Amino acid sequence: MNRRTDTHETPTFNSVTEHYRTVMGVPSAKVDMKSMPRPLQLFGYGVAAVMAVCTAAFLAMYVSQFF
Repeated sequence: MNRRTDTHETPTFNSVTEHYRTVMGVPSAKVDMKSMPRPLQLFGYGVAAVMAVCTAAFLAMYVSQFF
């Protein structure tokens, strides 16, 4: 399995985001889909695909009501 060991953390730009990272436990690194197990990858891509299809369908229905 190809795992990346380097983590690119997003920088903290104010005290609120620093608080959420340290106290609330919000992750600071971006998600690397390639390093996840295959079922989680498929689930993530499936959710993204469903969201894209629903957005396209909503926009198509919204535009079609004006014609």
